Amino acid sequence: MKPLISVIIPVYQVEAYLRRAVDSVLAQTYRNLDIILVDDGSPDRCGAICDEYASREARVRVVHKQNGGLSDARNAGLDVAGGDYIAFLDSDDYYAPCFIEVLYEELIRHHAQVSICQYEVTGSGSGNGPDFAGYEEKWRSGQADISVYSKAELLQNQYDAICEDATYFIVSWNKLYDARLWKEIRFPKGRIHEDEATTYKVLERASKGVYLRLPLYAYFSSAGSITRDRFSVKRLDWAYAMTDRIRYFEKKGQFSLARAALRARADGCIRYYYPLRSQVRASRKEQLILKDCVREALVTNRIGRAQERHFLPLRTVIGYRIFLLSPTLYRKISRQRIPVV
Repeated sequence: MKPLISVIIPVYQVEAYLRRAVDSVLAQTYRNLDIILVDDGSPDRCGAICDEYASREARVRVVHKQNGGLSDARNAGLDVAGGDYIAFLDSDDYYAPCFIEVLYEELIRHHAQVSICQYEVTGSGSGNGPDFAGYEEKWRSGQADISVYSKAELLQNQYDAICEDATYFIVSWNKLYDARLWKEIRFPKGRIHEDEATTYKVLERASKGVYLRLPLYAYFSSAGSITRDRFSVKRLDWAYAMTDRIRYFEKKGQFSLARAALRARADGCIRYYYPLRSQVRASRKEQLILKDCVREALVTNRIGRAQERHFLPLRTVIGYRIFLLSPTLYRKISRQRIPVV
């Protein structure tokens, strides 16, 4: 029998989508699954729906807990997971039928500890959803675009300035992991952008990873998504997660990764600055925090330790200086609307 794979699904107020998510796991072509539904104190019928699945499907079990947020729910699933491999699924998203099979087969074929696929955004107005059958056929016929990366490359690929596909390397739910990578690693409770604070620690334990340029995961985008509502200071959890990452790699003496994180944090703080300033009253303190992150990148680039200096292109240095002098002028010079990360 093939190894047991645990699929962790945190559940909270997704009554309209939960069955679609669970059914997509039950329909997997890879059958030896440990499906863990974590009812995070959901006030709707989600808990009852979870129990219904567990009562008629031996591969499904349910953890009921008080509400603690997405990170806490994932952690509860990790605490009871019994599989040799781990996968995550957000409960308003869904898998391609071959998601587990493809990621498992490629992980084994390349002797990797993590396998990664792309995802496709879907929503209420997006038609019939991704062409999973076509993507599966592409893989089975040997036409899939696949890359194998070292640990260093996996970590570097988390930054936009290095890899155009950086988001696929950051999020936690489009991956299959050797369960040993998660030993003693958990998501930070109470934060959003929890993947930014966690995935790099997991990838840092892998010696090799495989990346498939195939969207085998459907990411459901709804108007109520926590990361798409009107800007909130909670969005700055992203910057705090990046700060933790910088210190993590500095402590380990991995200065190339620390430098990449410094630049990524500065770029992101500039993008966040404008919606913060325009949408959040009394955010002077937070605005200064974002500016300080940009300033730290400049200072490190100029007078940091020898291993840290001169990592910013001259154009970037000039742009950062203009931003610190006058954010309004910087925005005019950029000649484009500054998007939110």
